[in-house]
Amino acid sequence: MRVSGLAVLAGIVVVGLITGAGFYRYQRGRMDASLAAELARAPETPAERAALWLRYGGPQIHHRLAVVGRFSPTRPWLVTHAVARSDGEPELWGIDCTSLTPELAHLEGLTVVVDLPAPRVLARASLASEQSQRVPLYAPETSPDAAQRLSELALYLLEGIPGALERDVPGARLEIRVR
Repeated sequence: MRVSGLAVLAGIVVVGLITGAGFYRYQRGRMDASLAAELARAPETPAERAALWLRYGGPQIHHRLAVVGRFSPTRPWLVTHAVARSDGEPELWGIDCTSLTPELAHLEGLTVVVDLPAPRVLARASLASEQSQRVPLYAPETSPDAAQRLSELALYLLEGIPGALERDVPGARLEIRVR
């Protein structure tokens, strides 16, 4: 007796569909239970949520300021501006990124505070063409408020992080403080 090839193929397809659907239902039940347990452990108060956000967002803040914002690989500085000097190369103002610890952000209520040291003269150096486009050069008599410039530059480097905090934890905000 010969079995029809079409019947065998249909049987294989039906068995595959039934076992696949059965396995899916089995796994779905386990995953639903796992998700419910994880959601039960999730922080509920805004303070708990802000603390959890800082646990994961803090390293990103440090990386954006200490690594991404570096002036160059050989000069690990966050340069806020340069001040022209008549006797040679301009003064570069900013902070040394090697002094930024991973714990540079902390919580005060629902506010994530990023503490940065006060900008200072880092060195006298010429600006390469690409650097001169990113670092504003000021005359000595019109030099900007270095702390304000650092705060603005830090917010720029953090890109969407402050918005993500406000979206993830209602009522929370990010503040840059320059010592």
